[in-house]
Amino acid sequence: MDGRAQETRAAAGGDAPLRERVIAQAPGVFVTLLSILVGLVLSDLVTEARGRMRLWPLDLVVLRSWGQLAGNGVAAISSWMVMVHLGVARRGLPRLSDSVSTFGPPLLVLCATTFVGRAATWPWLYGAGIYLVACIVAVGTLIRNLRIPGEPAVFATMMRPTGPFAVLYLGAPAYLLAGLAGQLGRLPPVVDMALTLGATPASGLVVWMFFRDWRAALGAAEFD
Repeated sequence: MDGRAQETRAAAGGDAPLRERVIAQAPGVFVTLLSILVGLVLSDLVTEARGRMRLWPLDLVVLRSWGQLAGNGVAAISSWMVMVHLGVARRGLPRLSDSVSTFGPPLLVLCATTFVGRAATWPWLYGAGIYLVACIVAVGTLIRNLRIPGEPAVFATMMRPTGPFAVLYLGAPAYLLAGLAGQLGRLPPVVDMALTLGATPASGLVVWMFFRDWRAALGAAEFD
C-alpha cells in the first residue's frame, strides 16, 4: 500500500511542495549567508586597522589610508545591499552561478584588506579594479538568472551602459590602469589620492542609482 501511495503521489505531482519550499526558503538562506560573509569582511577590516594602521595624526599618508579603509568598508556594504535585493527577487531554483557570483565580490574585498594602509598603493588599486570587474560579472549573472522563461526581461535594462552600474564600467579600467601606472612609478600623486578618496562616494552613487532603477523595474514587472 505504501509503495502504491508513493507512486500515486509522484504521479499526481506530490513533489511539487518540496520544490516550492526550496524556492521560498532560498532567498532567506541567501541573505543570511551573505550577511555573515560581509560581517566577517568588516570585522577583518577593523582588526587590520587596529593592529597595524596609523590613522592619526592626519597627514596625506594617513588620509590615503582612511580613504582605502572607508572604500573597502563601503564597498562591502554596498555589494551586500545590491546582492541581497537581487537575491530576494529570485523566483526559481538556486543555481551554482548565483552562489559564485554572490560570494565572489565580498571575498575579494576580504582579500584586498591586506593591501589597505601599505606604503605602496598600486596593489590596492589593482584589487579595486579586479573587484569592480567581479561585480560586473556578478550582477550580470544574477540579473540574467532573475528572468523567468516566457516573461519580459524587465531587470535586464539595469545592465545598460548608462544604468546604475556605469560607475563599475568606468571604474574597473581606471583602477586597473592606475595600478599599472603605480607599479611602474608613473602614477601622479594627485590621481592616486583622487581614486582612493573617490571609492567611497562612487559606491554610494552605485547604490543610489541601483535603487532608482530597481523601483522602476519592479513597477514594470507588476505592470506586465
